[in-house]
Amino acid sequence: LGVSAASLYHLAWARVLGSVTGKGDVVFGTVLLGRLKGGEGADRALGMFINTLPLRVAVGGQGVRDGVKTTHARLTALLGHEHASLALAQRCSGVAAPTPLFSALLNYRHSAVGSVSEQAVQAWQGIESLGSEERTNYPLTLNVDDLGEGFSLNAQVSVEVGALRVCNYMEAALEHLLDALEQDPETPLGRLSILP
Repeated sequence: LGVSAASLYHLAWARVLGSVTGKGDVVFGTVLLGRLKGGEGADRALGMFINTLPLRVAVGGQGVRDGVKTTHARLTALLGHEHASLALAQRCSGVAAPTPLFSALLNYRHSAVGSVSEQAVQAWQGIESLGSEERTNYPLTLNVDDLGEGFSLNAQVSVEVGALRVCNYMEAALEHLLDALEQDPETPLGRLSILP
């Protein structure tokens, strides 16, 4: 279909959220990283440009093929706004503050193993890592690491919900999405199960 794996993951995540909330239309945050439209002087700025913006996905009656293409188009269009602040998105949304635009987040990261350059290895010579932890202020976060030859899922959610449960839902949603794309691309998204 000419779409990225990231688009498939975003649609599957939307399907999971739609199933657990009973909604046919969901909004969640997606993490954008890059310098595509960093503006004047971006080439001289240190560090990464990271932003989180809302993505709205309809997971009701449309077919899986149309859902994938629409999700891909919306993600592509969102890149044109990757440096818009979340406060600006809030003002443009019509959702009255302090109501959040979203409470779930998808962070799709390209984390290919073995992509570390020799220069990077040398730069870290003599430095000892003492540890690291990922934390988020969103109640439901899914990190997808694209490893080049596979994917890794990591959910951050309350203990009562369970990270393994969320990852299992996501894995099942992806499997059912891909099966439907292969066998019957007109299958309504809302009929795809998230149960393993």
